[in-house]
Amino acid sequence: MAAKKPMKMRRRRPQKEINGFLPLLLVGLILISLFSWQIAVLFVVGLAPSIVLSITGKGVYKAQKLQCVAFCNIAGIIPFALQVWNRPREFAEVVSNPINLVAMFGAAAIGYALIYVGPMIAAQVLQTMAKERLKTIAQQRQALLEVWGPDVLGDQNDPAPEPNWAKGKRG
Repeated sequence: MAAKKPMKMRRRRPQKEINGFLPLLLVGLILISLFSWQIAVLFVVGLAPSIVLSITGKGVYKAQKLQCVAFCNIAGIIPFALQVWNRPREFAEVVSNPINLVAMFGAAAIGYALIYVGPMIAAQVLQTMAKERLKTIAQQRQALLEVWGPDVLGDQNDPAPEPNWAKGKRG
């Protein structure tokens, strides 16, 4: 009798995160172009950092990173879009002015900075909040000791093991 060959396990391909930025961008640009083609072109030029990130971005939180950069980028484009809306004849001047491009792309750079600095700031805030909570718990414990005395802590020399539910364990 021949030995059975072990079954090969199929490896599942990791599912990629669906990115809806480009279709949303295209629909938005088509709607904007119905009102003013100059503003649509301005958005295409100004959203270059966001478009590049949507194509080349990788990682677990790709969609969140893209949202952060894109929203900051759009915030940098809006003042120039309003300028073109009010005076469409100045479109070429707005798009070709390097200071305007630096302002639009600089807003995207702020989005990139938020991606890298944000978690560090959040960690510091959470750590500070945890320290304050520990101080509050210590103060409450001290207040209980003053009101009820040291017996509230139980007998520290008691050989009886503490039950699992008191340790925060199940079962």
